[in-house]
Amino acid sequence: MIRNRWTLAIAAGAFTTALVGGVALAGFQPFAGSDGAVVGGPVAALTEKDQPRDKLKEVLDALVAKNTITQAQEDAILQAVTAAQPAPKPNVPNPKPVRPTVPNVKSFLGDLTKAASDYLGMDSRTLLAQLHTGKSVADIANGLSAQGKSAQGLIDTLTKTANDKVDQAVAAQKLTAEQAATLKPKIAAEITSFVNRSFTKPVFPRPLTPVKPSPTPKS
Repeated sequence: MIRNRWTLAIAAGAFTTALVGGVALAGFQPFAGSDGAVVGGPVAALTEKDQPRDKLKEVLDALVAKNTITQAQEDAILQAVTAAQPAPKPNVPNPKPVRPTVPNVKSFLGDLTKAASDYLGMDSRTLLAQLHTGKSVADIANGLSAQGKSAQGLIDTLTKTANDKVDQAVAAQKLTAEQAATLKPKIAAEITSFVNRSFTKPVFPRPLTPVKPSPTPKS
């Protein structure tokens, strides 16, 4: 029983000496070569991964030579130290793929109400007043046919302006040709929907009538 306790104490001391003393002393004690230049140092010493284990083996070999511990005990201690070392972290790539940035269609449309007003030859306030009566921009444009205006002409004008902005972005290398090809049909659909949409005044729900508390019956 006493021998086993001595063996455990000696192994623990050897482990501490190897891992703490070995790394600390080797890491912070550079030595000079024959030409007087300093060889090794903290960085060079700490990069030696096997140095603590080698130091531990030297201590255990000395204990085996003195018959303090057996060779089997030394082998068991070295095996336990090796098993206790943390496994290197695997280089796992990012499992989440980076989603490509999709340009916003509205950033190329601009202020459609202002653009429609310029095409129709009226100010924005007049256009909005007519839209609030329930008309669509197409209705207003077709009503100005005598002035050469039409809903399709407005759609073509707004679409060309937006597509020109897309082409400029491609030329400036802010968009790829594939992105531009995807954007242009969406721009045409958004403009067509704007021109044909009916704009009415929003209908707000009536405020709820507060409920009067019921009178408490007299006993």
